[in-house]
Amino acid sequence: DIKLVIDLHSPPGGKIDARNMRMFFEPKYADAFLECWKKIATRFKGNPQIYAYDLVNEPVQAIPSDCDYWELQRRAAEAVRAIDPETPVMIESNESNRPQTYPCLSPLRMDNMIYKVHMYFPLSYTHQGLREGPVVTYPGIIEGRMWNRERIKETLQPVRDFQLRHNCKIYVGEFSAIVWAPGADQYIRDCISVFEEYGWDWTFHAFREWAGWSVEYDGTGRDDLKPATNTKRKQALLEGLKLNRTVRP
Repeated sequence: DIKLVIDLHSPPGGKIDARNMRMFFEPKYADAFLECWKKIATRFKGNPQIYAYDLVNEPVQAIPSDCDYWELQRRAAEAVRAIDPETPVMIESNESNRPQTYPCLSPLRMDNMIYKVHMYFPLSYTHQGLREGPVVTYPGIIEGRMWNRERIKETLQPVRDFQLRHNCKIYVGEFSAIVWAPGADQYIRDCISVFEEYGWDWTFHAFREWAGWSVEYDGTGRDDLKPATNTKRKQALLEGLKLNRTVRP
């Protein structure tokens, strides 16, 4: 009974640079993107295990274009719907799907849409140790501000406003804190608490991918990651998952 989201993680053409995907500027890659989704929708139409089609992971576009991150997703959603009118379609916002871009996002004129967001803020906390920078603790003062559950709510407020304004479904496709981030269990717990308060669906990043994100590993940095049977982060995640348990007869 596990359902799957099909996510086109690396779109045709890849990236021009860190802030721009090629398919938003070159028609041949935009066309390939649309054809790809037509093939996916044809292949999986009617499959009850598919939760949704996630059109593009973390779109980035910093230069104006006639076929921008929103327009190309709209065209893809229409192409999918022409083939598979039932499976939900996910659309993502700009700048790697961050909450701050939601005031610039418009809803599509389609039913059964899901709007996706990723939560990795503050980045200097969730990704600490991947680049140069100090060790920072949650909750606590990070980048000159107090970060706690209330600050997480403030960060996600643009998404909450969008949800209430358009009466739409929100899905947090990724959230996490690096294994060695002090207080990562509380960060995970507070994020889930806010998602549940707002009625948002969510998935944790990531299960048995890179050990640095895994709740089944522990360590103080890249060089001493070790498998761990029971971590505080794992317990926080399991607590959140239990909130959604379906009781079967």
